[in-house]
Amino acid sequence: MTGSSTTQHLLHPAGHAVPSAAGDRVHDAITRRLGEQPLTPDTELAALGIDSLLLLRILGDLAVDPTQEIDPYQLADVVTVADLVAFVASWN
Repeated sequence: MTGSSTTQHLLHPAGHAVPSAAGDRVHDAITRRLGEQPLTPDTELAALGIDSLLLLRILGDLAVDPTQEIDPYQLADVVTVADLVAFVASWN
């Protein structure tokens, strides 16, 4: 499976089933850390083996700026791939 066919399934933060820049970036960051994975908006990060420490590493990879501040209380709401896409999209 290629990266472009996998990212087609990720949701745009507005809820549209189209690829988004944030969705592409999330897919690439997860692939860098875990290898190619079947991702859908509903895929739970825990099911992929992403724990809190790995999530922080992935977020570090995705940060727009090296000094990007991440609110730790918001991380509790990042459960699925779609949640992560929306979280990353909110930085812009």
